[in-house]
Amino acid sequence: MSIIEQSGVSGAVSAGALATAVCGSRKLTPLQTCDSVVIARTSPCKVDVYRSLSVRPGDEDFVIAHISRGEAAHGMTEPQAKRAVYTACVHLREFSRYDIWCDDEFTSGRFLAPGSVHINDMRHSWLADIQSGFDVVNFCISQSALDEIAEDHGSKRVDELHCPVNEAKVDSVAMNLALAFIPALMRPNQTNKLFIDHAWRAVTAHLARTYGSRGQRNASGQGGLAPWQERRAKEMLMADLSGSLSLLELSSACRLSCSHFSQAFRQTVGCPPHQWLLTQRVERSKQLMLNTDQSLSEIALATGFADQSHFTRVFSQRVKVSPGVWRREQER
Repeated sequence: MSIIEQSGVSGAVSAGALATAVCGSRKLTPLQTCDSVVIARTSPCKVDVYRSLSVRPGDEDFVIAHISRGEAAHGMTEPQAKRAVYTACVHLREFSRYDIWCDDEFTSGRFLAPGSVHINDMRHSWLADIQSGFDVVNFCISQSALDEIAEDHGSKRVDELHCPVNEAKVDSVAMNLALAFIPALMRPNQTNKLFIDHAWRAVTAHLARTYGSRGQRNASGQGGLAPWQERRAKEMLMADLSGSLSLLELSSACRLSCSHFSQAFRQTVGCPPHQWLLTQRVERSKQLMLNTDQSLSEIALATGFADQSHFTRVFSQRVKVSPGVWRREQER
């Protein structure tokens, strides 16, 4: 998983930023040309915010990008190489003035309300003259990602995602999923791999179900985890509080597909794996505060948080008081 961030209209992604944009110990993955799609390829130096997160579900990347520009007159976009992926664009604010060329065929754009979704087939060439400001989250989805989700869900293969810009739809589910990624893009050092695995699968499944060919789920009578599977999954999660384990590693250990594992874990435990892990981090931190003299910063690192501020934010959300206040209250 990797993050590139670009802020500032006049700036550009520097070589230093590329070299240091690493999440945890994972190596930076070079971003693909389709990451920066608004309607067609834009450049980081033409926007106010450009953040991109790259995950690797298989042989191809699944890329999430947040791109925004407050001022009008972005102008013409840039040519891009054709590639066998889809880019689903979720508009967080209204988008009203633009012209589009797909394979040199001109189309005048229509008003897009907040929450509107359209999907670009990147096997075609796209150019656009963008005259208004915009705020968009993109999901760049490869065929291998679609195939993996179909296999996990026991569905027919999705051969195409179809929702061109002139048929764009307001999609509240896609909008909420897009918004859920914003904190991860803003604070990559506080985002664990388990959450990203869960989230990209949810996005891909929704887009495939809503805009792809309809697959029929195989009847399977899937239930919760068997006792040994629950015990194994929890042992693995507790052994690595940092959250660097992936859903694939957990599901493989339980001899299940990723999708079945996620559903079964939620059914058995009552929440997704990444949420259960956060709870265990907080409970472990309480034990350390009660039984050791470690500082809050040391406890934060020992329980898998990125730093003390990350620890304080999560602890306060779940316990309703800060770690420092909670510790003092227990000492009375």
